[in-house]
This record gives sequence, C-alpha cells and structure tokens, in this order.
Amino acid sequence: MAEDHELISASEFTKDRLYFATLRNKPKSTVNTHYFCTDEELIYENFYADFGPLNLAQLYRYCCKLNKKLKSFTLSRKKIVHYTSFDQRKRANAAYLIGAYSVSTIFFFVIFLNEYLST
Repeated sequence: MAEDHELISASEFTKDRLYFATLRNKPKSTVNTHYFCTDEELIYENFYADFGPLNLAQLYRYCCKLNKKLKSFTLSRKKIVHYTSFDQRKRANAAYLIGAYSVSTIFFFVIFLNEYLST
C-alpha cells in the first residue's frame, strides 16, 4: 500500500510501466514495483558553478540502462520507477535524463513507423 502512495506523486511516462518520482528516502523494490536511481551513478562534472545537463555519453548510458530494465524478463510485470532526491541539481539532471529518453524514443518510433508505412 505504501508503494501506491509514492506513485501518486510520480509522473507517468508509459502507462502502468514507467514512472519518474522525487522521493525523500530510498525505497525498496517490491513484487509489483522496481525502483532505481542514477543520482550517484551519473554525475555531472561541472565546468564552473553550473550543474548540468549531463553529457551525451551519460545520456546514452542511461538509455541503455533503462532499455535493459524495460526489456528484462524479470521486470516485465513490474512498474519501473526512476526516482531522485530533493536535491535541485540532481533532480534537474534526472528529469533531463528521462525527458530526453522519452523524446528520443518517440523520435525513433516515428522514424520506424514512417519506414514501415512507406514499404
């Protein structure tokens, strides 16, 4: 029941499958939900006093990681939640990652659809 409460404030990117949330505490994955965070894995190396966005290599790593989770047999029936902390810099970079992933996924789907329909 606690996991449903956390998902109420989450943004749904793919219906009943992919979510983005800002959480105060690190949640534990459950039978129905898999949580993951990239706050400490994909870190922006600042030039001066800036904080992002993350570079294309890190975006690529994120896309590969998320695609692997979405295609995983063991996670196939689970909701996948990319969560981040309330740290403004980490939250901005996490939002950039899932937003850029969503845009690139839609872009490549449209290209695939156009090629499929034109044949």
